[in-house]
Amino acid sequence: MPALSPARQTLLLFLLALAVLLPGIWEATGLTGKDEFFLGLRTPMEMIEGDHWLVPFLDGAPRIRKPPLLYWLGRASFETFGISLVSARFVAVLFATLLVVSTAGIARRLSGRNETGWIAGCVLLGCLGMASEGRRFMLDVPVAALSTAAFWSLLVWLDSGQKRWLTATALLLAAGFLTKGPIVALVCGGGGLALLASGRLRLTQLRQHFVPLAGHALLFAVLALPWFFIVRALYPESADLVLAGELESRQFFNFSPAILLGLLNVALPWVFVFAVAAWAAWKGSAVDRLVLFWFLATFLPFAFIRSFDRYLIGSLVPLAILIALALPNIRSRWPFRLGLALALLLGAAFAGFTFWFGLGGWYWVLLPAIYFAWAWWQERALGHTLAAPMLFWLALLWGVFPAIGVNAVPDEVRELGRTRDIAMFDGPQPALLPILSQRAHRHYGTLDRHDLAELKALNALIFIESQDIPRLQQAVASAGLQVKQAGSYRNLASHGSGLRFARVGATLADWQEAFTTRNLAPLMTTIVWFEIVAP
Repeated sequence: MPALSPARQTLLLFLLALAVLLPGIWEATGLTGKDEFFLGLRTPMEMIEGDHWLVPFLDGAPRIRKPPLLYWLGRASFETFGISLVSARFVAVLFATLLVVSTAGIARRLSGRNETGWIAGCVLLGCLGMASEGRRFMLDVPVAALSTAAFWSLLVWLDSGQKRWLTATALLLAAGFLTKGPIVALVCGGGGLALLASGRLRLTQLRQHFVPLAGHALLFAVLALPWFFIVRALYPESADLVLAGELESRQFFNFSPAILLGLLNVALPWVFVFAVAAWAAWKGSAVDRLVLFWFLATFLPFAFIRSFDRYLIGSLVPLAILIALALPNIRSRWPFRLGLALALLLGAAFAGFTFWFGLGGWYWVLLPAIYFAWAWWQERALGHTLAAPMLFWLALLWGVFPAIGVNAVPDEVRELGRTRDIAMFDGPQPALLPILSQRAHRHYGTLDRHDLAELKALNALIFIESQDIPRLQQAVASAGLQVKQAGSYRNLASHGSGLRFARVGATLADWQEAFTTRNLAPLMTTIVWFEIVAP
Protein backbone atom coordinates (compact mmCIF):
# COMPACT_ATOMS: atom_id res chain seq x y z
CA MET A 1 0.00 0.00 0.00
CA PRO A 2 2.43 2.69 -1.19
CA ALA A 3 -0.23 5.44 -0.99
CA LEU A 4 -0.47 5.16 2.79
CA SER A 5 1.88 7.07 5.07
CA PRO A 6 3.84 4.94 7.56
CA ALA A 7 1.65 6.20 10.42
CA ARG A 8 -1.59 5.31 8.64
CA GLN A 9 -0.20 1.95 7.56
CA THR A 10 0.74 1.20 11.17
CA LEU A 11 -2.77 2.10 12.34
CA LEU A 12 -4.38 -0.04 9.64
CA LEU A 13 -2.17 -3.04 10.46
CA PHE A 14 -2.96 -2.60 14.14
CA LEU A 15 -6.70 -2.68 13.43
CA LEU A 16 -6.30 -5.61 11.03
CA ALA A 17 -4.38 -7.60 13.63
CA LEU A 18 -7.12 -6.97 16.19
CA ALA A 19 -9.77 -8.07 13.69
CA VAL A 20 -7.89 -11.29 12.92
CA LEU A 21 -6.76 -12.27 16.43
CA LEU A 22 -9.54 -11.14 18.78
CA PRO A 23 -12.38 -13.40 17.55
CA GLY A 24 -12.61 -16.53 19.65
CA ILE A 25 -10.41 -15.52 22.57
CA TRP A 26 -13.46 -15.97 24.83
CA GLU A 27 -13.94 -19.64 23.86
CA ALA A 28 -13.30 -21.87 26.88
CA THR A 29 -12.87 -24.85 24.53
CA GLY A 30 -10.50 -22.99 22.22
CA LEU A 31 -6.84 -23.84 21.73
CA THR A 32 -4.88 -23.69 24.96
CA GLY A 33 -2.06 -25.55 26.69
CA LYS A 34 -0.70 -26.24 30.14
CA ASP A 35 1.57 -23.19 30.16
CA GLU A 36 -1.51 -21.02 29.68
CA PHE A 37 -4.26 -22.63 31.76
CA PHE A 38 -2.04 -23.92 34.56
CA LEU A 39 0.56 -21.14 34.85
CA GLY A 40 -0.36 -18.03 32.88
CA LEU A 41 -4.01 -17.65 33.85
CA ARG A 42 -3.78 -18.80 37.46
CA THR A 43 -0.77 -16.74 38.54
CA PRO A 44 -2.41 -13.26 38.29
CA MET A 45 -5.49 -14.61 40.07
CA GLU A 46 -3.42 -15.87 43.00
CA MET A 47 -1.57 -12.54 43.03
CA ILE A 48 -4.93 -10.82 43.56
CA GLU A 49 -6.10 -13.30 46.18
CA GLY A 50 -2.86 -13.01 48.16
CA ASP A 51 -2.30 -9.33 47.32
CA HIS A 52 1.11 -10.07 45.79
CA TRP A 53 2.63 -7.49 43.45
CA LEU A 54 6.41 -7.51 43.49
CA VAL A 55 6.84 -11.29 43.35
CA PRO A 56 4.09 -13.38 41.72
CA PHE A 57 2.86 -16.41 43.63
CA LEU A 58 1.34 -19.69 42.47
CA ASP A 59 0.09 -22.51 44.68
CA GLY A 60 1.36 -20.72 47.76
CA ALA A 61 4.96 -20.43 46.54
CA PRO A 62 6.86 -17.62 44.76
CA ARG A 63 6.53 -17.97 41.00
CA ILE A 64 10.10 -16.96 40.09
CA ARG A 65 10.82 -19.43 37.29
CA LYS A 66 9.91 -16.63 34.89
CA PRO A 67 10.11 -12.83 35.32
CA PRO A 68 6.94 -11.02 36.43
CA LEU A 69 5.94 -8.43 33.79
CA LEU A 70 3.27 -10.47 32.01
CA TYR A 71 1.79 -11.50 35.36
CA TRP A 72 1.79 -7.88 36.51
CA LEU A 73 -0.09 -6.92 33.35
CA GLY A 74 -2.45 -9.87 33.82
CA ARG A 75 -3.29 -8.76 37.35
CA ALA A 76 -3.81 -5.18 36.19
CA SER A 77 -6.15 -6.36 33.43
CA PHE A 78 -8.09 -8.61 35.81
CA GLU A 79 -8.54 -5.80 38.32
CA THR A 80 -9.59 -3.37 35.58
CA PHE A 81 -11.87 -5.52 33.45
CA GLY A 82 -12.67 -8.46 35.71
CA ILE A 83 -11.27 -11.99 35.72
CA SER A 84 -12.05 -13.70 32.41
CA LEU A 85 -10.42 -15.31 29.40
CA VAL A 86 -11.04 -12.14 27.42
CA SER A 87 -9.28 -9.80 29.87
CA ALA A 88 -6.24 -12.11 29.99
CA ARG A 89 -6.00 -12.90 26.31
CA PHE A 90 -6.62 -9.32 25.26
CA VAL A 91 -3.23 -8.52 26.78
CA ALA A 92 -1.70 -11.24 24.58
CA VAL A 93 -3.45 -9.92 21.46
CA LEU A 94 -2.12 -6.41 22.11
CA PHE A 95 1.42 -7.80 22.22
CA ALA A 96 0.72 -9.66 18.97
CA THR A 97 -0.39 -6.42 17.31
CA LEU A 98 2.83 -4.77 18.52
CA LEU A 99 4.77 -7.62 16.90
CA VAL A 100 2.93 -7.12 13.59
CA VAL A 101 3.34 -3.33 13.37
CA SER A 102 6.98 -3.54 14.49
CA THR A 103 7.72 -6.08 11.78
CA ALA A 104 6.15 -3.79 9.20
CA GLY A 105 8.13 -0.83 10.51
CA ILE A 106 11.41 -2.74 10.22
CA ALA A 107 10.52 -3.89 6.71
CA ARG A 108 9.87 -0.29 5.63
CA ARG A 109 13.15 0.86 7.14
CA LEU A 110 15.27 -1.87 5.58
CA SER A 111 13.68 -1.76 2.12
CA GLY A 112 12.81 1.90 1.87
CA ARG A 113 9.34 0.96 0.54
CA ASN A 114 6.02 1.28 2.35
CA GLU A 115 4.51 -1.62 0.41
CA THR A 116 7.13 -4.02 1.77
CA GLY A 117 6.08 -3.13 5.31
CA TRP A 118 2.42 -3.83 4.54
CA ILE A 119 3.22 -7.19 2.91
CA ALA A 120 5.50 -8.25 5.79
CA GLY A 121 2.84 -7.47 8.39
CA CYS A 122 0.18 -9.39 6.47
CA VAL A 123 2.47 -12.38 5.87
CA LEU A 124 3.16 -12.55 9.60
CA LEU A 125 -0.57 -12.41 10.36
CA GLY A 126 -1.11 -15.29 7.93
CA CYS A 127 1.30 -17.66 9.68
CA LEU A 128 -0.18 -20.46 11.78
CA GLY A 129 2.19 -19.66 14.65
CA MET A 130 0.83 -16.14 14.95
CA ALA A 131 -2.77 -17.30 14.61
CA SER A 132 -2.38 -19.79 17.45
CA GLU A 133 0.11 -18.15 19.82
CA GLY A 134 -1.17 -14.61 19.35
CA ARG A 135 -4.42 -15.60 21.09
CA ARG A 136 -2.91 -17.20 24.19
CA PHE A 137 -1.80 -15.61 27.47
CA MET A 138 1.78 -16.86 27.32
CA LEU A 139 5.28 -15.41 27.27
CA ASP A 140 6.56 -16.12 23.76
CA VAL A 141 4.68 -13.54 21.70
CA PRO A 142 5.17 -10.72 24.26
CA VAL A 143 8.92 -11.20 24.46
CA ALA A 144 9.21 -11.46 20.67
CA ALA A 145 7.09 -8.32 20.29
CA LEU A 146 9.19 -6.29 22.71
CA SER A 147 12.45 -7.45 21.13
CA THR A 148 11.17 -6.67 17.63
CA ALA A 149 9.91 -3.25 18.67
CA ALA A 150 13.32 -2.59 20.26
CA PHE A 151 15.07 -3.36 16.96
CA TRP A 152 12.61 -1.11 15.11
CA SER A 153 13.36 1.82 17.44
CA LEU A 154 17.09 1.06 17.16
CA LEU A 155 16.86 1.38 13.37
CA VAL A 156 15.01 4.68 13.71
CA TRP A 157 17.75 5.96 16.02
CA LEU A 158 20.49 4.89 13.61
CA ASP A 159 18.73 6.68 10.76
CA SER A 160 17.65 9.82 12.63
CA GLY A 161 20.17 10.20 15.44
CA GLN A 162 17.36 11.21 17.83
CA LYS A 163 18.25 9.84 21.26
CA ARG A 164 14.62 9.36 22.29
CA TRP A 165 14.55 6.33 19.99
CA LEU A 166 17.60 4.88 21.71
CA THR A 167 15.79 5.44 25.01
CA ALA A 168 12.79 3.57 23.60
CA THR A 169 15.10 0.68 22.68
CA ALA A 170 16.45 0.48 26.22
CA LEU A 171 12.95 0.60 27.72
CA LEU A 172 11.61 -2.09 25.39
CA LEU A 173 14.56 -4.41 26.04
CA ALA A 174 14.16 -3.91 29.79
CA ALA A 175 10.46 -4.78 29.51
CA GLY A 176 11.34 -7.86 27.47
CA PHE A 177 13.95 -8.92 30.02
CA LEU A 178 11.29 -8.63 32.72
CA THR A 179 9.01 -10.80 30.57
CA LYS A 180 11.22 -13.78 29.75
CA GLY A 181 14.79 -12.95 30.64
CA PRO A 182 17.82 -12.91 28.33
CA ILE A 183 15.89 -14.38 25.36
CA VAL A 184 14.74 -10.82 24.68
CA ALA A 185 18.15 -10.25 23.08
CA LEU A 186 17.50 -12.77 20.32
CA VAL A 187 15.44 -10.84 17.73
CA CYS A 188 16.97 -7.44 18.44
CA GLY A 189 20.48 -8.83 18.87
CA GLY A 190 20.18 -11.00 15.77
CA GLY A 191 19.09 -7.95 13.81
CA GLY A 192 22.07 -5.99 15.13
CA LEU A 193 24.45 -8.77 14.13
CA ALA A 194 22.90 -8.82 10.66
CA LEU A 195 23.43 -5.06 10.33
CA LEU A 196 27.10 -5.50 11.25
CA ALA A 197 27.62 -8.53 8.98
CA SER A 198 26.07 -6.74 6.02
CA GLY A 199 28.08 -3.57 6.51
CA ARG A 200 24.97 -1.46 6.99
CA LEU A 201 26.24 -0.75 10.51
CA ARG A 202 29.93 -0.43 11.37
CA LEU A 203 31.75 -0.68 14.67
CA THR A 204 33.22 2.77 14.08
CA GLN A 205 29.68 4.18 14.15
CA LEU A 206 29.02 2.50 17.47
CA ARG A 207 32.29 3.79 18.91
CA GLN A 208 31.28 7.32 17.92
CA HIS A 209 28.12 6.90 20.00
CA PHE A 210 29.82 5.18 22.93
CA VAL A 211 28.58 7.61 25.59
CA PRO A 212 24.84 7.46 24.74
CA LEU A 213 25.07 3.70 24.21
CA ALA A 214 26.77 3.19 27.57
CA GLY A 215 24.26 5.49 29.28
CA HIS A 216 21.31 3.59 27.85
CA ALA A 217 22.90 0.25 28.71
CA LEU A 218 23.02 1.53 32.28
CA LEU A 219 19.36 2.57 31.99
CA PHE A 220 18.51 -0.95 30.84
CA ALA A 221 20.38 -2.48 33.78
CA VAL A 222 18.74 -0.15 36.31
CA LEU A 223 15.27 -1.10 35.03
CA ALA A 224 15.73 -4.79 34.24
CA LEU A 225 18.00 -6.23 36.92
CA PRO A 226 16.83 -5.09 40.39
CA TRP A 227 13.86 -7.48 40.49
CA PHE A 228 16.20 -10.45 40.04
CA PHE A 229 18.49 -9.27 42.84
CA ILE A 230 15.48 -8.76 45.12
CA VAL A 231 14.23 -12.28 44.39
CA ARG A 232 17.72 -13.67 44.98
CA ALA A 233 17.81 -11.93 48.37
CA LEU A 234 14.30 -12.96 49.39
CA TYR A 235 14.36 -16.56 48.18
CA PRO A 236 18.01 -17.65 47.73
CA GLU A 237 17.39 -21.40 47.82
CA SER A 238 14.41 -21.20 45.45
CA ALA A 239 16.39 -19.01 43.05
CA ASP A 240 19.24 -21.53 42.93
CA LEU A 241 16.82 -24.39 42.28
CA VAL A 242 15.07 -22.45 39.52
CA LEU A 243 18.34 -21.61 37.78
CA ALA A 244 19.54 -25.21 37.96
CA GLY A 245 16.18 -26.45 36.71
CA GLU A 246 16.16 -24.04 33.78
CA LEU A 247 19.68 -25.01 32.72
CA GLU A 248 18.82 -28.70 32.93
CA SER A 249 15.51 -28.40 31.08
CA ARG A 250 17.00 -26.46 28.17
CA GLN A 251 19.55 -29.24 27.39
CA PHE A 252 22.09 -26.89 25.83
CA PHE A 253 24.23 -28.10 22.89
CA ASN A 254 21.93 -31.05 22.30
CA PHE A 255 21.44 -30.90 18.52
CA SER A 256 17.78 -31.23 17.52
CA PRO A 257 17.00 -31.18 13.78
CA ALA A 258 13.30 -31.53 14.70
CA ILE A 259 13.25 -27.75 14.95
CA LEU A 260 12.76 -27.76 11.17
CA LEU A 261 9.38 -29.36 11.75
CA GLY A 262 8.69 -26.63 14.28
CA LEU A 263 9.38 -24.01 11.59
CA LEU A 264 7.06 -25.87 9.21
CA ASN A 265 4.35 -25.68 11.85
CA VAL A 266 4.62 -22.02 12.86
CA ALA A 267 5.25 -20.68 9.34
CA LEU A 268 2.54 -22.67 7.52
CA PRO A 269 1.46 -21.96 4.75
CA TRP A 270 4.24 -19.48 3.96
CA VAL A 271 7.14 -21.76 4.81
CA PHE A 272 7.78 -23.01 1.25
CA VAL A 273 7.52 -19.50 -0.18
CA PHE A 274 10.14 -18.56 2.39
CA ALA A 275 12.37 -21.44 1.23
CA VAL A 276 12.31 -20.02 -2.31
CA ALA A 277 12.94 -16.51 -1.04
CA ALA A 278 15.84 -17.69 1.15
CA TRP A 279 17.44 -19.56 -1.75
CA ALA A 280 17.19 -16.49 -3.97
CA ALA A 281 18.55 -14.23 -1.21
CA TRP A 282 22.06 -15.67 -1.56
CA LYS A 283 22.29 -14.00 -4.97
CA GLY A 284 19.92 -11.16 -4.18
CA SER A 285 20.42 -7.65 -2.91
CA ALA A 286 22.35 -6.65 0.20
CA VAL A 287 19.05 -6.20 2.04
CA ASP A 288 17.97 -9.75 1.13
CA ARG A 289 21.20 -11.19 2.51
CA LEU A 290 20.92 -9.05 5.64
CA VAL A 291 17.44 -10.36 6.41
CA LEU A 292 18.47 -13.94 5.66
CA PHE A 293 21.41 -13.64 8.06
CA TRP A 294 19.01 -12.18 10.64
CA PHE A 295 16.68 -15.16 10.27
CA LEU A 296 19.54 -17.63 10.72
CA ALA A 297 20.71 -15.76 13.84
CA THR A 298 17.25 -16.12 15.40
CA PHE A 299 16.56 -19.68 14.23
CA LEU A 300 19.77 -21.70 14.52
CA PRO A 301 20.22 -21.31 18.31
CA PHE A 302 17.06 -23.35 18.82
CA ALA A 303 18.62 -26.27 16.96
CA PHE A 304 20.99 -26.71 19.93
CA ILE A 305 18.62 -26.52 22.88
CA ARG A 306 15.42 -28.28 23.86
CA SER A 307 12.78 -26.16 22.16
CA PHE A 308 9.08 -25.87 21.56
CA ASP A 309 7.63 -24.68 18.27
CA ARG A 310 6.36 -21.48 19.86
CA TYR A 311 9.94 -20.42 20.64
CA LEU A 312 10.28 -19.67 16.91
CA ILE A 313 7.78 -16.81 16.94
CA GLY A 314 10.67 -14.34 16.84
CA SER A 315 12.09 -16.07 13.76
CA LEU A 316 8.86 -15.31 11.92
CA VAL A 317 9.82 -11.62 11.87
CA PRO A 318 12.78 -11.86 9.43
CA LEU A 319 10.96 -14.70 7.66
CA ALA A 320 7.99 -12.44 6.91
CA ILE A 321 10.25 -9.57 5.84
CA LEU A 322 12.26 -11.78 3.47
CA ILE A 323 9.04 -13.06 1.90
CA ALA A 324 7.81 -9.48 1.53
CA LEU A 325 11.01 -8.55 -0.28
CA ALA A 326 10.84 -11.53 -2.63
CA LEU A 327 7.08 -11.97 -3.15
CA PRO A 328 6.66 -9.60 -6.13
CA ASN A 329 9.30 -11.60 -8.04
CA ILE A 330 8.14 -15.16 -7.25
CA ARG A 331 6.28 -16.58 -10.25
CA SER A 332 6.38 -20.32 -9.59
CA ARG A 333 3.22 -21.64 -7.92
CA TRP A 334 4.65 -24.81 -6.40
CA PRO A 335 5.64 -23.24 -3.04
CA PHE A 336 2.18 -21.71 -2.75
CA ARG A 337 0.44 -24.94 -3.72
CA LEU A 338 2.50 -27.06 -1.33
CA GLY A 339 1.83 -24.74 1.61
CA LEU A 340 -1.82 -24.59 0.61
CA ALA A 341 -2.09 -28.39 0.47
CA LEU A 342 -0.62 -28.89 3.95
CA ALA A 343 -2.78 -26.16 5.46
CA LEU A 344 -5.91 -27.60 3.86
CA LEU A 345 -5.01 -31.08 5.09
CA LEU A 346 -4.72 -29.74 8.64
CA GLY A 347 -8.02 -27.92 8.32
CA ALA A 348 -9.68 -30.98 6.79
CA ALA A 349 -8.45 -33.14 9.68
CA PHE A 350 -10.15 -30.92 12.27
CA ALA A 351 -13.26 -30.30 10.20
CA GLY A 352 -13.54 -34.02 9.39
CA PHE A 353 -13.13 -34.85 13.09
CA THR A 354 -15.99 -32.56 14.12
CA PHE A 355 -18.17 -33.77 11.23
CA TRP A 356 -17.57 -37.48 11.90
CA PHE A 357 -18.43 -37.22 15.57
CA GLY A 358 -21.38 -34.88 15.00
CA LEU A 359 -19.86 -32.00 16.94
CA GLY A 360 -20.73 -29.22 14.50
CA GLY A 361 -18.48 -26.32 13.58
CA TRP A 362 -16.94 -28.00 10.51
CA TYR A 363 -18.94 -25.79 8.14
CA TRP A 364 -17.14 -22.62 9.28
CA VAL A 365 -14.03 -23.60 7.34
CA LEU A 366 -15.68 -24.44 3.99
CA LEU A 367 -15.85 -20.99 2.38
CA PRO A 368 -12.45 -19.85 3.75
CA ALA A 369 -10.89 -23.07 2.40
CA ILE A 370 -12.42 -22.52 -1.04
CA TYR A 371 -11.24 -18.91 -1.04
CA PHE A 372 -7.79 -20.02 0.12
CA ALA A 373 -7.53 -22.57 -2.69
CA TRP A 374 -8.73 -20.03 -5.27
CA ALA A 375 -6.25 -17.38 -4.08
CA TRP A 376 -3.18 -19.63 -3.87
CA TRP A 377 -3.49 -22.24 -6.63
CA GLN A 378 -3.21 -19.72 -9.48
CA GLU A 379 -1.61 -16.31 -9.28
CA ARG A 380 -4.12 -13.76 -8.05
CA ALA A 381 -4.04 -10.18 -6.88
CA LEU A 382 -1.66 -9.67 -3.96
CA GLY A 383 -4.48 -8.72 -1.60
CA HIS A 384 -6.13 -12.12 -2.05
CA THR A 385 -2.81 -13.93 -1.53
CA LEU A 386 -2.31 -12.13 1.78
CA ALA A 387 -5.89 -12.28 3.06
CA ALA A 388 -6.70 -15.95 2.35
CA PRO A 389 -4.44 -17.56 5.03
CA MET A 390 -5.62 -15.11 7.68
CA LEU A 391 -9.28 -15.96 7.07
CA PHE A 392 -8.53 -19.69 6.93
CA TRP A 393 -6.78 -19.79 10.33
CA LEU A 394 -9.44 -17.52 11.81
CA ALA A 395 -12.19 -19.93 10.75
CA LEU A 396 -10.24 -22.97 11.94
CA LEU A 397 -9.30 -21.64 15.38
CA TRP A 398 -12.52 -19.80 16.12
CA GLY A 399 -15.16 -21.89 14.35
CA VAL A 400 -13.88 -25.46 14.11
CA PHE A 401 -11.49 -26.25 16.97
CA PRO A 402 -13.74 -25.00 19.83
CA ALA A 403 -16.50 -27.30 18.55
CA ILE A 404 -14.39 -30.33 19.54
CA GLY A 405 -15.12 -29.42 23.15
CA VAL A 406 -11.64 -29.82 24.61
CA ASN A 407 -11.63 -28.93 28.34
CA ALA A 408 -15.39 -28.43 28.45
CA VAL A 409 -16.51 -27.90 32.06
CA PRO A 410 -20.10 -28.71 33.10
CA ASP A 411 -22.13 -25.92 34.67
CA GLU A 412 -22.36 -27.90 37.90
CA VAL A 413 -18.57 -27.98 38.19
CA ARG A 414 -18.26 -24.27 37.37
CA GLU A 415 -20.65 -23.53 40.22
CA LEU A 416 -18.61 -25.71 42.58
CA GLY A 417 -15.52 -23.75 41.59
CA ARG A 418 -17.25 -20.49 42.49
CA THR A 419 -18.59 -21.66 45.86
CA ARG A 420 -16.14 -24.28 47.17
CA ASP A 421 -12.38 -24.52 47.64
CA ILE A 422 -10.92 -26.85 45.02
CA ALA A 423 -7.74 -28.90 45.13
CA MET A 424 -6.55 -30.17 41.73
CA PHE A 425 -4.44 -33.26 42.32
CA ASP A 426 -1.63 -33.96 39.87
CA GLY A 427 -3.68 -33.04 36.79
CA PRO A 428 -4.29 -30.28 36.79
CA GLN A 429 -7.92 -30.82 35.91
CA PRO A 430 -10.41 -29.30 35.32
CA ALA A 431 -8.02 -27.25 33.18
CA LEU A 432 -10.08 -24.07 32.73
CA LEU A 433 -12.00 -24.22 36.02
CA PRO A 434 -9.89 -21.52 37.75
CA ILE A 435 -10.46 -18.87 35.08
CA LEU A 436 -14.11 -19.89 34.60
CA SER A 437 -14.80 -19.74 38.35
CA GLN A 438 -12.60 -16.63 38.79
CA ARG A 439 -10.62 -18.32 41.57
CA ALA A 440 -7.03 -19.60 41.29
CA HIS A 441 -7.67 -22.70 43.44
CA ARG A 442 -4.69 -24.87 44.34
CA HIS A 443 -2.79 -27.61 42.56
CA TYR A 444 -1.00 -30.37 44.49
CA GLY A 445 1.59 -32.65 42.97
CA THR A 446 1.56 -34.66 46.20
CA LEU A 447 -0.65 -34.61 49.29
CA ASP A 448 0.77 -35.10 52.78
CA ARG A 449 -0.94 -35.25 56.17
CA HIS A 450 -0.72 -31.48 56.66
CA ASP A 451 -2.21 -30.73 53.22
CA LEU A 452 -5.11 -33.11 53.74
CA ALA A 453 -5.87 -31.75 57.21
CA GLU A 454 -5.93 -28.23 55.81
CA LEU A 455 -8.19 -29.24 52.92
CA LYS A 456 -10.55 -31.03 55.30
CA ALA A 457 -10.78 -27.94 57.49
CA LEU A 458 -11.66 -25.89 54.41
CA ASN A 459 -14.26 -28.47 53.34
CA ALA A 460 -12.45 -28.55 50.02
CA LEU A 461 -13.13 -30.86 47.10
CA ILE A 462 -10.31 -32.81 45.44
CA PHE A 463 -10.49 -33.13 41.64
CA ILE A 464 -8.45 -35.86 40.00
CA GLU A 465 -8.22 -37.87 36.80
CA SER A 466 -9.49 -41.42 37.27
CA GLN A 467 -6.15 -43.11 36.61
CA ASP A 468 -4.61 -41.26 39.56
CA ILE A 469 -7.25 -42.30 42.13
CA PRO A 470 -5.07 -45.07 43.66
CA ARG A 471 -2.37 -42.49 44.45
CA LEU A 472 -4.92 -40.28 46.15
CA GLN A 473 -6.33 -43.16 48.17
CA GLN A 474 -2.85 -44.14 49.30
CA ALA A 475 -2.05 -40.58 50.40
CA VAL A 476 -5.35 -40.28 52.25
CA ALA A 477 -4.92 -43.63 53.99
CA SER A 478 -1.42 -42.62 55.12
CA ALA A 479 -2.96 -39.55 56.75
CA GLY A 480 -5.57 -41.64 58.57
CA LEU A 481 -8.44 -40.18 56.56
CA GLN A 482 -10.84 -41.31 53.87
CA VAL A 483 -12.36 -39.78 50.75
CA LYS A 484 -15.86 -40.17 49.38
CA GLN A 485 -16.64 -39.70 45.70
CA ALA A 486 -18.98 -36.77 45.22
CA GLY A 487 -19.29 -36.67 41.44
CA SER A 488 -17.61 -37.14 38.09
CA TYR A 489 -17.78 -36.14 34.44
CA ARG A 490 -16.00 -37.01 31.20
CA ASN A 491 -14.46 -34.79 28.56
CA LEU A 492 -11.57 -34.41 26.16
CA ALA A 493 -8.91 -32.83 28.39
CA SER A 494 -5.68 -31.03 27.49
CA HIS A 495 -2.52 -32.82 28.57
CA GLY A 496 0.45 -30.53 27.97
CA SER A 497 0.03 -29.16 24.45
CA GLY A 498 -3.29 -27.99 23.11
CA LEU A 499 -3.63 -30.86 20.65
CA ARG A 500 -3.03 -33.69 23.13
CA PHE A 501 -6.63 -34.00 24.20
CA ALA A 502 -7.09 -37.77 24.33
CA ARG A 503 -6.98 -39.38 27.77
CA VAL A 504 -3.62 -40.42 29.17
CA GLY A 505 -2.87 -43.96 28.02
CA ALA A 506 -5.21 -43.92 25.01
CA THR A 507 -4.00 -46.48 22.45
CA LEU A 508 -4.35 -46.89 18.73
CA ALA A 509 -7.11 -49.40 19.45
CA ASP A 510 -8.99 -46.73 21.43
CA TRP A 511 -8.76 -44.34 18.51
CA GLN A 512 -9.94 -47.04 16.11
CA GLU A 513 -12.88 -47.87 18.37
CA ALA A 514 -13.83 -44.20 18.63
CA PHE A 515 -13.82 -43.73 14.86
CA THR A 516 -15.56 -47.02 14.18
CA THR A 517 -18.39 -46.31 16.60
CA ARG A 518 -18.37 -42.55 15.98
CA ASN A 519 -18.26 -42.14 19.75
CA LEU A 520 -15.58 -40.17 21.60
CA ALA A 521 -15.98 -42.12 24.84
CA PRO A 522 -12.79 -44.26 24.39
CA LEU A 523 -10.75 -41.04 24.17
CA MET A 524 -12.35 -39.16 27.02
CA THR A 525 -10.78 -38.46 30.39
CA THR A 526 -12.84 -39.22 33.48
CA ILE A 527 -12.51 -36.45 36.06
CA VAL A 528 -13.71 -37.33 39.55
CA TRP A 529 -14.11 -35.17 42.63
CA PHE A 530 -13.95 -36.33 46.24
CA GLU A 531 -14.79 -35.06 49.68
CA ILE A 532 -12.47 -35.77 52.62
CA VAL A 533 -14.18 -37.54 55.48
CA ALA A 534 -13.11 -38.88 58.84
CA PRO A 535 -12.48 -42.67 58.95
